[in-house]
Amino acid sequence: MPASVPFGRLDSSRLLALGGICMVLIAMLLGEIYAIYISHVANGIIRQSWTAVVEAATQGNAFAVEENFAVIQDLTEKRGRTMNTHSHLGAFGLLALVLAFIQPVLPLTDRRKRQFAVMFLLGAVLQSGGVYVSYYVGRWAVYLADVGAVLFIIAVGGNLMALLSRQPAPSLSETLLVQLAPSASRFLVKAGLLLILAGMVFGLYYSWGLVSVDRPAVFSAIDATVEGVANQDAATAGESIAQFKRMQSKIAITAAAHSHAIEFGLIIILLAFIQRYVLLDDAWRLRWARVLAVGAYLLPVCVYLATMYGLRAAAFADLFGGMVMLGLIAMGFGIVRYTGAADLKSVKAE
Repeated sequence: MPASVPFGRLDSSRLLALGGICMVLIAMLLGEIYAIYISHVANGIIRQSWTAVVEAATQGNAFAVEENFAVIQDLTEKRGRTMNTHSHLGAFGLLALVLAFIQPVLPLTDRRKRQFAVMFLLGAVLQSGGVYVSYYVGRWAVYLADVGAVLFIIAVGGNLMALLSRQPAPSLSETLLVQLAPSASRFLVKAGLLLILAGMVFGLYYSWGLVSVDRPAVFSAIDATVEGVANQDAATAGESIAQFKRMQSKIAITAAAHSHAIEFGLIIILLAFIQRYVLLDDAWRLRWARVLAVGAYLLPVCVYLATMYGLRAAAFADLFGGMVMLGLIAMGFGIVRYTGAADLKSVKAE
């Protein structure tokens, strides 16, 4: 059993660490469900609707144009709400892990820290959940999201004010040494930095391809579509709008591969600072860290390959995403064990 620093019951660091892992897990699960069961179907319907819009425009059928545009708008809004929730939960999870790391250096009482932690997690859930369900239940859910945003701002602002205060607090350098004591922590820091570097290098490479190849192809497809509609050439216009949709998908998928690499790199680095809360044998902590890192490295690669190999590469991306989630679940389980052990020790001491 690894040596651990004892914490009081419901410690804010562990609460934020566990909450952050849960939010990242939910964000990934939502992304997986959307990619597998919604995205491909929606893209196919949108592509068909665009073709129908072009055909209706060449025939002068305004009603059919409006009807198909309504389908495109609805599916685009649904995709936007889902991706908004996915990205916000992931970002909130990252910030929760950051706050978990700085809790020991905040000159606040344990009770105040826990209050801010609960407000942060509740605000994150309400904000993300309100945005997502507003698509299904109407605009009133947006007000729920606003309440969550206010709670979130208060919690983050409280932590920031405490961090900027001049009251005495434990040294950040000493805290950093304690946080990075486990071997899994040191492995994760190196793996995360390398993955961020790879993601940035890939982004630099693709920015050249986007400017020189993909963006001109998108504009060319739009021009060809407009020209086909003007000449009442439905076949040419339909082929051009399909090319436009394919290029848009390629750009979106490539951008996702780039951003996922950097996001996973950040997650890996932040997870390094909470390994001392994971009550597992040191060897098992390192094994789960490696499982998570392998999945995080190969998922963006498979996402990018999906632009060339389609659903076969996407299936492997889902597999490696599952490895990341498995590693996160194992770490979350270790934090729960740590909490139980700390609480039991506290009860015995009483």
